[in-house]
Amino acid sequence: MQQRRWLFISIALLLSFLAYFGSMLVIPPPTAQAHAYVIGSDPVDGSTVGKVPGEVHIFFNAPISSISNAHIYSIQHGNLVEVSTGASRVPASNPQELIASIKTPDTQPEGSYEVMWTAVANNDGNTTYGIIGFDVGFSGTGVDGTTVLGPTSSNNLESIHKLDTAAILSIVWEWITTAALTFWIGLLVVEQFILTDKRTLSVLAQARKRSYALEWMCLLALLCGEIIALILRMVRLAQTLPALNIPLLITIISDTMYGLIWILRILLIVIAMVFLYVSHRRRTTPVVEPEPEPEPITNFERLSTQDAVAVSPSKTQEAVEKRTVEPAMPPRRQTAIWLTLAGLITLTFVLTSSIVQVLNPFVSAIVFDWLHWLSQGIWLGGFAYLAYVLLPLLSGAELEYNTETLTFLLRRLTPLLIAGMAIQLVSGLFLSEASIHDPQQLITDPFGRTLLVQILLTLFAALLSIYALYIIRPKLTHQALLLPVVKADLPARRTRQSEISGTQRLLKLSAKTVAFCGAIILLCFALKSFFAPPIDFPNVKYNNPGLTQGNTTINAQTRQMGDLTVTLQVLPGRIGYEHTVIVMITDNKGRPVTNAQVNLTTNMQLMDMGEGHASLQQGNPVYIATFDKRAAFSMAGLWNIKVEIQRAGQKKLTDTFRITLTA
Repeated sequence: MQQRRWLFISIALLLSFLAYFGSMLVIPPPTAQAHAYVIGSDPVDGSTVGKVPGEVHIFFNAPISSISNAHIYSIQHGNLVEVSTGASRVPASNPQELIASIKTPDTQPEGSYEVMWTAVANNDGNTTYGIIGFDVGFSGTGVDGTTVLGPTSSNNLESIHKLDTAAILSIVWEWITTAALTFWIGLLVVEQFILTDKRTLSVLAQARKRSYALEWMCLLALLCGEIIALILRMVRLAQTLPALNIPLLITIISDTMYGLIWILRILLIVIAMVFLYVSHRRRTTPVVEPEPEPEPITNFERLSTQDAVAVSPSKTQEAVEKRTVEPAMPPRRQTAIWLTLAGLITLTFVLTSSIVQVLNPFVSAIVFDWLHWLSQGIWLGGFAYLAYVLLPLLSGAELEYNTETLTFLLRRLTPLLIAGMAIQLVSGLFLSEASIHDPQQLITDPFGRTLLVQILLTLFAALLSIYALYIIRPKLTHQALLLPVVKADLPARRTRQSEISGTQRLLKLSAKTVAFCGAIILLCFALKSFFAPPIDFPNVKYNNPGLTQGNTTINAQTRQMGDLTVTLQVLPGRIGYEHTVIVMITDNKGRPVTNAQVNLTTNMQLMDMGEGHASLQQGNPVYIATFDKRAAFSMAGLWNIKVEIQRAGQKKLTDTFRITLTA
């Protein structure tokens, strides 16, 4: 049996390594992208086009649901006027594209346009949003259809990644759900594969008295966690809507792949709860088993039992002679049902995780993610079961043969834990390469920093696991073998008992430390799900032609004012038009400043053409002012724009921008 178990584990490890290196040679690892982010648009974000387009196309890195929408606004007299018509649509031919139409494009004015989009990822049900801007007819930036699309322009990552109440609750429940699934898998594997020998039946009976409640706790945590996760996704979508629309929120269940998989996951969890209740009721019905033929015992077992009887005859006799019998249902069938349920529930989590958020999901990526979840449960969940169920059960001093039982269980458990750890490391390496395409992102991106912490903790937990299984366990086994050599009435026996107790405490501390590291690793997993992998921008070709550089005037400037970076843009930069002045302010960390009061004063530099004034408060995050063509910018030449920025509790900042108007 032991040889077959090692053979099975060796084959599993070999297949994992071959699959990994084979996928690296044949298929490059997919870029894992959680949620749905903009990676391109037509017109290009920040570009200038010759005429108002009939449609605006937005391209995402992942399939989006039909719930997604986009609204197009024209900036007129400093106000946003919606010019989109009807609902946005996701074409059946490309589920990663969102199309919004502009009503009567031939009658729309030249100038600046904004596209405010909201997307619900089809696979994980998370909501993202942002703004795309383009100019028609003239450009104050001089950009000639050049792509400036990036994470901080079209995708509002500052708000999406903000750790507000809903985000913190989402991370916490993601962590609880993942921890419950991990521990449940470890519990099932240990009880179905390790505690099946005749020598461990009494231990199994006592362990199941504790694990029954733990199984219920894990399944209830999974059920409640999934319900709360769905509610939090609805809350995130509701935050982007102008008014509460409950029917639209409920469509997350029916109009997304996440909703359908969520229903299947809830159903599987309920089936597992029913099966747990039925199997426990059958197990509590005692069945008398005929007394088998006595098996020869070793000198170690004989001496251990004799010494234990001398210490506590009644309890030892009860423990030795009491036999527990499995329920009427064959154990192999129970094992098959439990493992099938655990595998299917885990697969539903895989299908809604970040690994399937790619252009063409690879089967190898899904398989590796599934193996990652399962091995995580076997390794970390197995150590948690060892630390909090088995070791407290077998650490009692009143039955000394518990040490022999413990060493026997550890010998059976070691290959399983090592296999889970190895598969976890291999699959984690594959998924890390799929998530990070630039090593610098391990420092600069919040997802990368979380991944780096997870990698370091995983390596530490792996080294500690090896120490516990290959240094502490052999030491405990050696001490247990030497214990029966010394009779109970000699002081040397008490010394060896003390050494065994110390080794057991060291083993328990190591197991609890691995379990604690596992909890932090799972918290990193929840944080990674929230932040999502960094956006990978492919080269996208656009159809709309841009204007030539000769048709544009550069009327945009960026300056440093104190600890602020201020960008001022004037549109259209030609006399005879109303002019729009756009001011964008960021702090020294690149974050938009939205709580400032901005005062603008305009006048011509060479002659007094009269001052124009505008006062702006609380941009979102853009401060916009419109000047009538008779009040300012009425003559070609050099104009001064004095900018004053006042923040609460801060010193007023002042600077003057100079722009040139053409005829």
